[in-house]
Amino acid sequence: MKRALDTKDAYFSYLLRIWRLCKSEELSSSKEKLWRVSLESTHTRNRVYFSSLEEMFIFLRDQFDPSEESFDESDIHQ
Repeated sequence: MKRALDTKDAYFSYLLRIWRLCKSEELSSSKEKLWRVSLESTHTRNRVYFSSLEEMFIFLRDQFDPSEESFDESDIHQ
């Protein structure tokens, strides 16, 4: 899903889905709640699945590698 960040019209849009699975353990009455995450590119419709939000954040950080990006810090609004 990596795309060039050096164009003026660089725009990224993802559909974020988060859902919870309940996993029953065979010998136990307790249930473990498992969260799952997916991102779908609205441009390509490619979908990537993650087992945690942390994995998704790592993926997004890698998509926007600062070494490839050129921007003016004055563009950042706080």
